[in-house]
Amino acid sequence: MLRQIGAIPFVFRENQPLVLMITSRTHERWIFPKGALEGDETPGEAAGREAFEEAGIKGATLSDFSHDVQTIKNKGDGPQDLLVTYLPLQFEEQFDDWPEKKRRDRHWVTLDEARRIAGGPDILEALEGFSKLIPKLQSIDSSK
Repeated sequence: MLRQIGAIPFVFRENQPLVLMITSRTHERWIFPKGALEGDETPGEAAGREAFEEAGIKGATLSDFSHDVQTIKNKGDGPQDLLVTYLPLQFEEQFDDWPEKKRRDRHWVTLDEARRIAGGPDILEALEGFSKLIPKLQSIDSSK
């Protein structure tokens, strides 16, 4: 089974959570940044790296609040099972230029809008896992 780490970038505005979604490389789906661990990096480091490379943002990964989503990844040699561990990433900074800027669009959305544009059942499942964390994430955010 393939394994990847994903980030769900979020911020609270007027007590309402917003998440940052990006397009897949083909621009067919709205998703969250994700990718494979590199070298000896931790899941939190990988989630932060993917968020910067694919969405052009930096923030604090909240590794204590991870949740797993199982899906299928279509590869050149056929479909493979994929397990993605998503970590909430508390937004801190957004950049105008980032490594995959020409390959992807990004869009801050409410949870309702995110559910509407989510690029598949795996992204909806990631959103539902994130939604269950909101009370805990709000208390962390308000303590900043």
